[in-house]
Amino acid sequence: MQKNKSTTPWLRPGVKALIVNQGKILMVKERIEGRIIHDFPGGGVDYGEDLKKALKREVFEEIGLEIKIEKAVGNWSFILEKRKVQVVCMGYQCALNGNGKIDLNNNPADEDIFEVLWFTKEEILADADNLLRAEGMKEAVENLVI
Repeated sequence: MQKNKSTTPWLRPGVKALIVNQGKILMVKERIEGRIIHDFPGGGVDYGEDLKKALKREVFEEIGLEIKIEKAVGNWSFILEKRKVQVVCMGYQCALNGNGKIDLNNNPADEDIFEVLWFTKEEILADADNLLRAEGMKEAVENLVI
């Protein structure tokens, strides 16, 4: 994700992939602003970039997967206090489009993603307070067709 170099707060558009495979949903574990969080893979949309192209690019950069985007499932936002950025995300239900081999070692954005986990929809919803960090993420998971 591009970093805000000024002290002025700003909005950043983002896209997230809720990747469904064999009845489970992929989440990544990463360190961000000194905390360990669970998140869906994805990231920032560059100026003029198509949302779906940005999502495919971000997922490939972060975890080395090629995806097929199926449908929009929700939106949410969260704030990165240290960077003074509010990220406004659009979530998409996605499927794997390729071999499904995950690679955490080739991340050009240098994000600190260190683990990939697969959860059932029920597991995520049952532990939403710990797994989902923003309002709207739960609704996106609920909107998944599995």
